[in-house]
Amino acid sequence: MTKTTIISEQQKYNDYISRILAVQLFESGSELRLRLVEQFGVSDSNARKIIARAATTRNIKSSRPYTFGNGQFIYLLQEQDLSVEMIMTICRRKRPPLYRLLKVMKLNDGIISHYEGLKITASPDEGSSTKVNTLADMVKILVKLELAYEKKDLNGINYIIFRDDFLDDSDKRDKMLMSAHYNKMVIDSSLMPDVIRWLVNSNLIDNVNAIYRNKKTPSLGAKQNGLYWDAYSYSRATGINPVVGSKADTVEKQTLVVLDVVLSEDYRQQDLDGFLARVQINLRAVKKGQRKVMPIVVYKSCSEEVLGKIKKLGFLAFDVGSIFGARIYTILNKLKEVNDLIIAEENIEKSVKEVLKSIKAAGQEDALRNLRGLMFELLMFPVLKDIFSSANYMRGKTFMVRHPDGTNEGYEYDYIFDSSHPQEIVVIELKGYNSDVSIALGDKDKKSTLKWFFERTLPFAKSQYKKEIAAGKKFRGVYITTANFWQDGKDYLAKLNSSGLKSAKINVGYDREALLELLKTEGFSKEIKIIEKYYSREN
Repeated sequence: MTKTTIISEQQKYNDYISRILAVQLFESGSELRLRLVEQFGVSDSNARKIIARAATTRNIKSSRPYTFGNGQFIYLLQEQDLSVEMIMTICRRKRPPLYRLLKVMKLNDGIISHYEGLKITASPDEGSSTKVNTLADMVKILVKLELAYEKKDLNGINYIIFRDDFLDDSDKRDKMLMSAHYNKMVIDSSLMPDVIRWLVNSNLIDNVNAIYRNKKTPSLGAKQNGLYWDAYSYSRATGINPVVGSKADTVEKQTLVVLDVVLSEDYRQQDLDGFLARVQINLRAVKKGQRKVMPIVVYKSCSEEVLGKIKKLGFLAFDVGSIFGARIYTILNKLKEVNDLIIAEENIEKSVKEVLKSIKAAGQEDALRNLRGLMFELLMFPVLKDIFSSANYMRGKTFMVRHPDGTNEGYEYDYIFDSSHPQEIVVIELKGYNSDVSIALGDKDKKSTLKWFFERTLPFAKSQYKKEIAAGKKFRGVYITTANFWQDGKDYLAKLNSSGLKSAKINVGYDREALLELLKTEGFSKEIKIIEKYYSREN
């Protein structure tokens, strides 16, 4: 066969392939090979070469080096670009994790947090593969194809955002999307400690080993076996079993309990698929018969179809209303409203009051005590913003370091105010308790004590600001609570107040009495009434 004949034959194939792509817009290599074999009777090997020559001569283009299902490249006309919709169509069967990622991003106005991306794709937060097995590789494809990009907010939380080249101010849009999405994450994690406590009381999990996503750091999940969960723990609940709960004295003998919690919106099919995929990966990672897993879904709303699939899988599913009562739906809606008002930096005390009122009316003050603590943190936002009026602020900031031995250490901080006038960085810890509670002085190794904050977590935060401190900024700490301090705690704070730790604006510590006096001085009378009504045992 002459060279001219070969070229003529190839052009025939090129024209055929072009006609297919003009209609289909895109097609996988395997499908094109089948079409060529069927149309022209060529062998599969020759069909592969025909496609390769068409791409080499730039009659068509491929997605190389990125594959979408079984190592398959996607082919398009030269003037055609891959779109999100195209990739979703390709990946629905070929690459379900990438399909789920794109589907959820579209449902969430074109954004997803890195943490939620790990959950949805059932991806470990490490490794790399040209077959798109990890979230990092999936994002790399979207970035290379100019369909999406990664961006961090002021708290350092990473988001994946669809590109929109038609916007005049994409930065403004991104800030709005990230703020709104952060609020969703806060809502999803706001009840985690309370849900965990309910599961412990129901004997479904062991409180000792419960690890969960925190409302202060909603972008950080509980990592177990290289995968991320909203929470995990272990269960001694055995039912009728040769090994009774009391003898299940090690985690190896107990059942691993993993949680998927969605309270800000519907629990969707994509959430379930991602959860199921993580459970299956976990089961494959251990020897057969060596680990039992109890998956639990906690949701605010869920379609009958998805709920039916959850039950068929044998997963446990709890409507949050069945745990905390019907008023919880009002509380969650109000919580969203409060978070939206914080973005707008508007007065939030009315919405905070409504949440606390609903908690009290539902008789869930003990069950939802962590949520009450969050409400105090939000209630104090306008107060602190007024006191540090010229400062930038971060809410729910986390600092994390990896030690040489491979272990991680990190802490969360309620608010950090970075002020220029005066030149100081102020880290603030807030605790919303009832009036009959007294916070212990404790030591640096005991959580929820004064020394835990001032001698452990505060110095850790200070180590993150070495450059700023070297440039002349002062580093300060403040502990504020609606509870009380014992006398040794008051003496300890008095000494700190005379040291270089005191801010130019406020003292280092405020118990209930001092806080109410501060609010009175600053003119926050509504906040005083809310604290007196909803953070007092006698009421």
